Amino acid sequence: MTPPAPPPTPSRSVKAFSLIEVLLAIGIVSFAVVAIVGMLPIALNTAQDSMLDTDAAIITQRVFAELQAGTGTNRPVSINALGNTMEIDLSSDGTNYLAFGDAGGVQSSPATEAPITDEGVQFLGLISVSTNTGISNLSRVEVSITSPAAAPASSRKTNAFVTLMGY
Repeated sequence: MTPPAPPPTPSRSVKAFSLIEVLLAIGIVSFAVVAIVGMLPIALNTAQDSMLDTDAAIITQRVFAELQAGTGTNRPVSINALGNTMEIDLSSDGTNYLAFGDAGGVQSSPATEAPITDEGVQFLGLISVSTNTGISNLSRVEVSITSPAAAPASSRKTNAFVTLMGY
């Protein structure tokens, strides 16, 4: 009888990754994952700021549209869902306040820019009229939307929008 054949020896042509190569690849991937996870809070804050800026622009657009739809020197702006309005006088300097909810609807008409803790109020709007434009029957109307309304005035983020309106 013939002796059994020796087991085959592995040839040098077999391709595989060494342990060092695998560890380097895992290290590079983990570094990238940590960097991506570290950027998530920044991305979430940026997205939230963008949503607040968009809401402020929508609220302002609504206020300007209501003011432009009116005629005469006193223009109505809705102050609640019941159809109550506030008159904005375009012929004299003045400031008016409106409190807006999350969906941009007017919640109330506060007397000052003090923090508002009413439920559902997210934004505080300041409507300022200035008649010092140098042209008769033309007023500068500035709408400043600040948020969050419950924060002190110095801690709020403000978006200001300006237009000229004739009367």
